[in-house]
Amino acid sequence: MKNKTIDIDNIKVAIFDFDDTLAIHKDKDFEKHRKENENNRLNYYLNAYLNPKSFYETIEACDISDSIYHLINILKNKDVKMYCVSGMKFSFHLKAKEQFVHKYYDENIEVISAGTQELKCDAVKIIQRINNCNLNEILFVDDIKENIVMFNNMGIHALLPNDVDTLILGKNK
Repeated sequence: MKNKTIDIDNIKVAIFDFDDTLAIHKDKDFEKHRKENENNRLNYYLNAYLNPKSFYETIEACDISDSIYHLINILKNKDVKMYCVSGMKFSFHLKAKEQFVHKYYDENIEVISAGTQELKCDAVKIIQRINNCNLNEILFVDDIKENIVMFNNMGIHALLPNDVDTLILGKNK
């Protein structure tokens, strides 16, 4: 997705989505399987709650994004405050998401739940106030195109995970 040039040096806060952004699901139909029946749905949340350390490795297996891992290391070296804001119905799998993010990316990334995708906008505004920065000093990486458009319209630098390499390559020139 084409967007205006982002200068990493001007970023004070970076926010990442979880599903298919920080955690790349090996089962691309993971949400569909969760919704097949009540037992699947309940077991999904139960397993996440009971097995937070291994959930995203063994039960709902995910890979990391090498590009985002690289970007996070660049941002960490610039003392950028980082968050993961995930749209979630329940918080039963919040600890599992937190375990995955801390194990594979960085222990200092704060993981926050937003009840819906729309509430991610409010989450960004709260994070903006916490960090006393402008919206144009925030970077948000999310796999949902509608969210990217919404964030860019708010004045936030937002991009899809596939565009992270372009951002990194631009910085390394």
